[in-house]
Amino acid sequence: MSRIVIVGAGIAGLALAVRLSTTHDVTVFEREPYAGGKMHSQTIDGFLFEWGPNGFLSSATDVRELITEVGLDDALIEASPEAAKRFIFWQGVLHELPSKPARLPSMSLLSPRGKLRALGELFVRSRSAPEESVFAFAARRFGREVAERIVAPALLGISGGDAAATGVAATFPRLVELEREHGSVLRGTIRSRAKPGKLSGFGAGGMQCLADGLAARLNGRLRLSAPVERVVSSASGWRVESASGVVDADHVVVTAPADVAASLAAEWDPELAALLRRIAYAPMRVVGVGFRAADLPLPLDGFGFLAARGQGVRILGALYTSTLFPDQSPPGTAYVRVFLGGATDPGAAALDADAARAIVRDDLATALGITAEPRFYHEVIWERAIPQYGPGHRALLGEIDARVARHPGFALGGNAYRGLGVGDTVRDALAIARSLR
Repeated sequence: MSRIVIVGAGIAGLALAVRLSTTHDVTVFEREPYAGGKMHSQTIDGFLFEWGPNGFLSSATDVRELITEVGLDDALIEASPEAAKRFIFWQGVLHELPSKPARLPSMSLLSPRGKLRALGELFVRSRSAPEESVFAFAARRFGREVAERIVAPALLGISGGDAAATGVAATFPRLVELEREHGSVLRGTIRSRAKPGKLSGFGAGGMQCLADGLAARLNGRLRLSAPVERVVSSASGWRVESASGVVDADHVVVTAPADVAASLAAEWDPELAALLRRIAYAPMRVVGVGFRAADLPLPLDGFGFLAARGQGVRILGALYTSTLFPDQSPPGTAYVRVFLGGATDPGAAALDADAARAIVRDDLATALGITAEPRFYHEVIWERAIPQYGPGHRALLGEIDARVARHPGFALGGNAYRGLGVGDTVRDALAIARSLR
């Protein structure tokens, strides 16, 4: 039985530990007093405040398997059907996005010329561009209006990233595959007939349910409030030193953020540490705002909205939480989760609380017409919230993998490398687990 140490009890570390714990001697170190990392939920005055992700896509089969494994199937729910509509705030108006490519001609967000150019994607010749940015890819395939008004704000909502400084191959590999295999993203989407996954979560319990369920399966193998101070090679393999003690291991997997991994590797591989430090993170300010439903000029109809830049609002957008998961707010209330910051506005995370609150209030008034005083307001600031996959991310990852391969028994996991979403992160963690069996 191999001895395995996992550094970090976010969703990657927890998934990896649970999968390995039946066949290996596993110890997990986590610097925070709770498991889950950014997957953390708080109930305050009847409102469920998610620090990080509020769900995952039902198409993420690896996550579903874990949920079954820890006995949480009965707690899992899909977002309300009333949350189907998604909007972009552009030129003072919320524009509904089409749910299917066939509905693109009816979209009010694009000009007639922009719609024709978007539909013309069917006839755009493919070309290989391995270091292409998300913005450049969208503009080349669909035209500048789609890139500016839809894709750029959508990326801010997904990763807080600047579309012009984010690599499409690393962030949206499926789009690149569709172009390569079908010559057109639209044609490939239509031919694949793949149904997009639905947002799923845990209602009033929040995503913390999943983190707690996984942590409970570790039976004392999880050490909380135990930051790792050193990871060094030893006669038996690896030695992990923390405030809670020293553990010798055959394998060490660091699933903490890339900057933490860099600090642990700096002593024995400065080049690996330097590569890891090249992975940038975008800051994010997450704000939960609740109102009396009767005080809103209109009901919160849909999933939420994203705001294109340069449109008179500073917030990146808002999720209509009380529509998505009604159990996450008290009866008779309307609850939104607002985001500020990201790679295009890093200063928003550094604002003082009063300044940020004024921006949120003014922007919700501009976009949704809400002028009432909030009944609930809570925020959390992530100085390093989401890793950013630059246009050279895949090449950088190749260099990182080559350095890691020089150190048998050492591995890296987490969302800094092969996918940002919950499903991607779990899939990568379980791949690491298979490699260690």
